[in-house]
Amino acid sequence: MLTAAEGGVQLVVDRPYKAGESIAVWCGPQPNSRLLLNYGFVDEDNPYDRLMVEASLNVEDPQYQDKRLVAQRNGKLAIQVFHVYVGKEKEAILDMLPYLRLGYVSDPSEMHSVISSQGPICPMLTTFFIKYEQVSPCMERAVLDQLSGYFKARLASYPTTLSDDEALLADCNLDRKKRVATQLLKLEKKMLNSCLQATADLIDQSGQIQEIYVNGSSSVKISLFIFVFTSQQS
Repeated sequence: MLTAAEGGVQLVVDRPYKAGESIAVWCGPQPNSRLLLNYGFVDEDNPYDRLMVEASLNVEDPQYQDKRLVAQRNGKLAIQVFHVYVGKEKEAILDMLPYLRLGYVSDPSEMHSVISSQGPICPMLTTFFIKYEQVSPCMERAVLDQLSGYFKARLASYPTTLSDDEALLADCNLDRKKRVATQLLKLEKKMLNSCLQATADLIDQSGQIQEIYVNGSSSVKISLFIFVFTSQQS
């Protein structure tokens, strides 16, 4: 157990150790951002590393209250946090899509049929809210494009690229604090790149579509905001 001590840190162990003998410390299932904050290191092979994606229904949407009700009936919130675990980025994207599709429902009659259905899960919905087969190609592409755009924007917000990070880490004289900070950023960017690639793969699978217009305006109405954050402890 690690505790603060005067002028340093005290480690309480479970048995006697010889001088020079290594001590294994279990830090718990924490993402790298928390490991860096608490212990001053990051783990390149940390299976608990994750990003958080926060999505929220648009409060200015005329159907906001109905959509909030549908979200609650399906175990989600008006402001919903999705966890993206390293190595499971595609699964996380698939988990997000039904919630994001809900934000794009614009037909009041369609929304009414969802609300008036019986039970916690609506007939036109599964636990995935809106089944893929019932989503127009235009809506699905809009959802995927929005996800792709936000992952790109999040990557662009970093002052360095993944290649820059790898070049810095190749420098044997790099300051230790700079090294662990760069490692954390590199791992975050790798996860975001995996999210972007998973989204791009879904766009490719959806095939080429043509924009559909109704009365001179796009049939897709964006009514959901997505905010992407870096790794955080929940």
